[in-house]
Formats: sequence, C-alpha cells, structure tokens
Amino acid sequence: MITWNELLGVNVGESAEQIKQRYKRLSSRVHPDKGGSTGLMQLVSEAYQAIKAGKGDTSALGQSQREGSQAALRSQIARLQKELAALQQENRMLKSRQSSQQIPAHLTAKIAKLEFDNRQWREHCQKLERQHQSLEGQHQSLKREHEQRKKDAIQLNRELKEALTRVEQLETELTHKATPVTLKPAKPGLSWRWVLASWLIAAVAMLPIGSWQHWIDRLLGQEQPDTTQRVRIIDPDPPAAEPATALTAIQPKSEPPPAIPAAPMIQLTPTANQWHIDQYAETAQPYLALRSEQGSYVVVNCMGDFYVYLNRGYQPLRVPPNLDYVAQRQHFHVYAIPYGQGASIDSWQLARKVQIFDDTFVSAELAPQLTAFEQSCRQTPGLTAVNL
Repeated sequence: MITWNELLGVNVGESAEQIKQRYKRLSSRVHPDKGGSTGLMQLVSEAYQAIKAGKGDTSALGQSQREGSQAALRSQIARLQKELAALQQENRMLKSRQSSQQIPAHLTAKIAKLEFDNRQWREHCQKLERQHQSLEGQHQSLKREHEQRKKDAIQLNRELKEALTRVEQLETELTHKATPVTLKPAKPGLSWRWVLASWLIAAVAMLPIGSWQHWIDRLLGQEQPDTTQRVRIIDPDPPAAEPATALTAIQPKSEPPPAIPAAPMIQLTPTANQWHIDQYAETAQPYLALRSEQGSYVVVNCMGDFYVYLNRGYQPLRVPPNLDYVAQRQHFHVYAIPYGQGASIDSWQLARKVQIFDDTFVSAELAPQLTAFEQSCRQTPGLTAVNL
C-alpha cells in the first residue's frame, strides 16, 4: 500500500515547512508548463492536501481514480520515487558542498554589520511610521476643530448680522414714530420779579447825570423851556451818474443756472449692471446711472458728483467712511461719494465691480455711454462745464 507520505516523499515526523518545500519542488517538476502532465500535478496536489489534513498514512490508491487504472498510478508513483531519490541525493551533495566552503572572516563581519544596520533602519522606519500616524491623527483632529470653529464663526456672523438688522429696523421705526416733546411754560412766580427789578436798577444806573436832573425837574414842575437851537443838515446833491459805457450796455445779463435739489428724484429702470443716461424728474438736466441687482443706483451728474441711491426700507447703522448722508427721496436713502472708491469715472473704469453696503455694482459699457453723456451735458442750457 502506497500512502500519501510516500507519494509526496516525506516522512511522518517532518514539519509543515519541510512538507511545503517538498510540495513546491515536486510541483515545479510535474507542472504541465515544465514538461509534466495535468494528472501528475493533480496527484501531487491531492497528496499535499491529504498530508495537511493529517491523512498522510492513508492509502493513496483507494482515493485517486482519475488516471484510469491502478497500474498507471503505480508507474507514476515509481517515477516520482526515483525523482525523489535523485533530489535527496542532490540535496545531500549541496549540504556537503556548503559545509566544506567557509566564508572569510571579513565578509562575515561585514554581513553581520549589514544585518545590524538593516535592523536599525527597520526600527527607525517603524518609529517614523508611528510618528507619521500620530501626526496624521493630530492633523485630522486639528482639521475637524478648524472646521467646527469655522462653522461657529459663520453662525455667529449670521446671528450678529441678523441682530444688527433688527436694531436698524427698530431704530428706523423709533425714528418714524417719535413724537416731539412740548415743554409746558412754568408758572409765574417771584423769581421773574427780582430779575425785572435788577434790570431796571442796572438801566437807571447807566443813565447820565443830566438825564437824572431832567427827570427830577419834570417831576417837581420846574422844567425850563428848551431854547436849544436845532440845526438841520441838508445833504449835498448826489454826484451825477457816469454814463454807461458801450461795453456795459452791450453785455447781456447772465442768467443763473437752475438750482438742483440736494437729492433730485431719478427715473427707475429695470435694467441692471448697465450704465444708462436719463433726466432728473424735477429738472431737465441729464445724469448717468448704474443699477444693481438689489435695486440701488449709482448716479453721477454733469459736474462729476457721484451719489448712491440705496434701496433700503431703513437707514443702515454702519456706513463706509467715504459716504455722506444727504437725504431720503422716494424709497431711497441718498449718500454722496466725495472720495474713495466709486467717486470718479477712473475708479469705475479700473475696478469694473464696486461693493457699496451689500449691493454689488458691475460696470459695463461705460465708454460709449460716457461720451454720449458728455455731449448731453454740453447741450443742456445753463451748464458751462463738464467735470468728468
């Protein structure tokens, strides 16, 4: 009876590592790609699996029926046994050759040093790997903390903005609902009499002595007739007016330009982010305007003065330093822009986009509209200069 141990060429007491090495060696020889056959490869695999399962002492002929007959199987086993004997002989020869060859001392020391350095490098790499994992964990923790703080800051900013909006609305409501306080006159008492007496005493003390004597004589009935001569001074004739020169007569009187209100009413337009020319509702003077998506306007008149018509139901508490409040017209709060960003044509041509309060003004197609606006200003009567 041929057992699986005999088929694979291993003994009962050999370790799993030795059995595995024997299996690999036989597999490399009987593999179909190495000149073997599929049946032999299957037989070696079954032997290895049976030995691993603890069935190495069982018969191999009773469980393998894939080759067709027991004779063929026995011939294959005999062939494998011959190969096993040859491999064992070769193994003994290699062991004897290895024992006869001795490694020089300096190579042994060098190999030992390389192995020591290798262990040191491995330990160092493991230490760096642990540090990397620790730093990666700290980085993830800091990243989560940063994201949480960012969310908290956004939430606080939103709450602060809502609070400021409520405060601005309340302030506007209080401004509209406030009633003037009328002070009631105080009841007359003794204090005003003392004040009047003090003023009379001071007035009498300031009169000259001659006036006192005159009033005393009138009271006593000893007034003397007034014999003082009265002299009438007659003004001389005024000099004759010089004749007006021909230049004065020819020069016409210049009419003053029509007065523009501090915040004239503008015409509303549905087009946003595009400069357009229009006329004030109260005067016939043109202006150049730009509307934002929120419904606010930036207006420039023929003198080059810029204004922002803010579309808000309430007056904001926080105002940029370059804005001066003018008035409230229509549903706009009007601010002048005397300096800074948005106070000149050059700033609008360079910036192309200006943020005023929460409104974003996008400047587009300014050059052609600017040329047409300058011509409109020159054609308007009463305007002598265009400051653009």
